Amino acid sequence: MLKEFLQNNITIVDNVSNWEEALQIGAKTLLDNKNIEERYITSIIDNVKKHGPYIVITEGVAMPHSRPEEGVIKKGMSFLKVKQGVDFPDTESKVYLFFTLAAENADGHQDAIAELADLLGDDEKLDKIIKEDLKAEDILSLL
Repeated sequence: MLKEFLQNNITIVDNVSNWEEALQIGAKTLLDNKNIEERYITSIIDNVKKHGPYIVITEGVAMPHSRPEEGVIKKGMSFLKVKQGVDFPDTESKVYLFFTLAAENADGHQDAIAELADLLGDDEKLDKIIKEDLKAEDILSLL
């Protein structure tokens, strides 16, 4: 399920100017594929400014998301890797991987999130994705 969501939704960049740009780039394929409206990205950024880095779910990894009513059209997930990492306010380490979630409801992504949790629990795979110079198809093969 995770692999299907991320097929053709993987972006890899060397660096970004700040965390807001990372969130915009990370959500772009969802916007282009009409999974979300532009206001969904704005909502994620506004929520981080208001509530802090709640989207940083483990060291080096963030899962940007907002409420469905903030502009989700249909469920989807995208992946952004920032090779140089990006600093977030109130965090001690850089974030390298962004799994942007667009959920229509609370149940829509349970399988994909369970697979993502498995990936996040696999330190070897996670380390490989963060540190090695992988292409999109290499990342998909690790999922």
